[in-house]
Amino acid sequence: MPTYVLSFEGREQRLRQIDVATEEDARNEAVRTLGAFLADNPQFASEGHWRVNVETENRVPLLHVIVATVKARRQ
Repeated sequence: MPTYVLSFEGREQRLRQIDVATEEDARNEAVRTLGAFLADNPQFASEGHWRVNVETENRVPLLHVIVATVKARRQ
């Protein structure tokens, strides 16, 4: 089973290795990781954007899961 690295970028950077079958499974875990962090720390959602990078075991970037808070434009 391939190993992927999730690198969390926000106030602090965290690295986490996961063993999952596919890149899609790694993406899903990145979504869960970011969602859990923001669920526990909802105040951080108002501070711009948050990103979890999905990389190969050798740290080659594959994709990014991004959550951004953007104020609506007033007309």
